[in-house]
Amino acid sequence: MTDPVVIIGAGPAGLSCAAELAQAGREVVLIDDNPIAGGQYFRQLPTAYGTAPNARLLRDKTRFDELAKVLTLQGVRYLPSTIAWGMPDPRTIAYAGQAGSGRIRASNVVIATGAQEKSLPFPGWTLPGVISAGGCLNLAKAHGLVPNGRMVIAGNGPLVLVAAATMIAAGAQIEAVLEAQLDRKLVTSALRGLVASPKILATGLGYRARILQSGTPFKTGWMIAEARGKDCLQVVAIAPIGVDGRPVRKSQRWIQADTLVIGYGLLPGSETARVMGCRMELKSELNGVVPQRSAELETSVNGVYAIGDGAGIGGAEIGLMEGKIAANAILRRSSPASLKARYDRLDRYRRFLNLAYATSKPLIAATADTIICRCEEITLGRLAADPNSDGDNLNALKISSRLGMGRCQGRNCLHVASKLLGFDAEAQPAHPRARPPLRPVKLAQLAADKDAGAAREPDEITASE
Repeated sequence: MTDPVVIIGAGPAGLSCAAELAQAGREVVLIDDNPIAGGQYFRQLPTAYGTAPNARLLRDKTRFDELAKVLTLQGVRYLPSTIAWGMPDPRTIAYAGQAGSGRIRASNVVIATGAQEKSLPFPGWTLPGVISAGGCLNLAKAHGLVPNGRMVIAGNGPLVLVAAATMIAAGAQIEAVLEAQLDRKLVTSALRGLVASPKILATGLGYRARILQSGTPFKTGWMIAEARGKDCLQVVAIAPIGVDGRPVRKSQRWIQADTLVIGYGLLPGSETARVMGCRMELKSELNGVVPQRSAELETSVNGVYAIGDGAGIGGAEIGLMEGKIAANAILRRSSPASLKARYDRLDRYRRFLNLAYATSKPLIAATADTIICRCEEITLGRLAADPNSDGDNLNALKISSRLGMGRCQGRNCLHVASKLLGFDAEAQPAHPRARPPLRPVKLAQLAADKDAGAAREPDEITASE
């Protein structure tokens, strides 16, 4: 009997891949750490929830319902609220969740773990009332919750438009929307989008039109400089971005706000690929460190595929197509020429769009007193004073300072510290290893297994040429 294909992640890419495989008669185990499938893009309200009549959230339920049919197909085992925490043996996935824990031997593994948000620390960013764009969308889509009071939305990238348009549709009171990149640098990407994917471009323009029609001030080339409040957020300082990537303090303005939504870009969630031993590379056009992949989306580890935003930021449409391409490779059949042509066109465009949103200088608003590592409450000043802060090994800094040793295991702070302290990401491959368990799991569940398995990540992350 053939072992099942294990897919980690039930977002657009994972669901698409599972559907293609199941319809061809292959057994699939779909593992997802969320209670409901769909990922960030197709996130839905729980069945017991309802939506208020005036809350017109931008939720794509029709497409999700079609995708979600795969969860009911014969041969598909769906494990929600479950963490795939390691690969102790080749193609053996260790998992733990609400249905218990165990290990699954897989014929193939497909990593579809999605993206994570970039952090941009600034004075006051730890105040209650300051939330991420992804968190804001999760509250709205998965719980029907929209913050009351005055709101400011700021960041860099398409997620700013999505968050702003969703909050406006839900009736939020938005005082300002800030995009760090200048409009003139995004015009060319819009023209390319007209050729590559008119539908995606139309969606983006629709978000922008919704903001403009609402009368909400929309500024480009501006960023958050500071947030203040006694027990929670009360005011935020916004400022134009200088040539050094820092806020121009002399031109900053203060705005009263009860909620500040920040979204300064996305990073591929690639730690699952790293812990499985996949060879990694730094690709700025894909927004970060990603697994090396073949044309069929197979990684350097035989039988392990990586698809969707976890293998390079591209959005739901890219993920849906990559799911089909990987499934076809596993089934040992060729993908249709039309799918390949559309994918190649959209892949080129997403790479260009990622670079178009990249600012000429890294955005920096943190001061010496700003907390960088929230789990360990480590400030920028403390990190800068560490003897390993001017070295070439981020792992050494982690060991000496405890940077990244908290619950998030560095997902929220290591990339920030590397940028703020001037580590050269291309010349400095010694990133701290990704080690199992990838997420916190119960000790009883870990104890049920013989061991967590060896750290399998290659020693080097290579820079793209």
